[in-house]
Amino acid sequence: MKEVITKELIFMNMQFKEQDEVFRFLAQQLKDTGRSTSVEEVKNGFYTREAEFSTYIDNEIAIPHCRNKSIKDASVAIVINDTGIAWTDTGEYAKILFALMIPEANENQMHIRVLAQVAQMIMVESFVESLKKASSADEIYEMMQSLNEVIQ
Repeated sequence: MKEVITKELIFMNMQFKEQDEVFRFLAQQLKDTGRSTSVEEVKNGFYTREAEFSTYIDNEIAIPHCRNKSIKDASVAIVINDTGIAWTDTGEYAKILFALMIPEANENQMHIRVLAQVAQMIMVESFVESLKKASSADEIYEMMQSLNEVIQ
């Protein structure tokens, strides 16, 4: 089984202006890395989930996620955007995104396990501050290694 978090899915200093750009970019990256078979299905999966309930958390953090049959390997992408992306129509802006993309089969409740682990991490203020100060994908990758233990 592939790692859930990899350096190739950590994106820093991004310049996205809106959700659509981010969702399309993430879906393309997942396909380009062989973790998905369809850009459109992954992108639409994010929108379907957002329509149910916003994935904006707090502190400029959102956890967009989707599950569908085009996703082959459970994956978490991290996007650190230079400016806030309008996430809701009530004025919340996200700069840090933890995007969860899970196969539809969702073996061993992978979706819930990964989501719970990410939620625990971002509840620790020192973790969020360290993430904001990180200077490289390597540094963020090291901080996020426990996600790969979730799949064991």
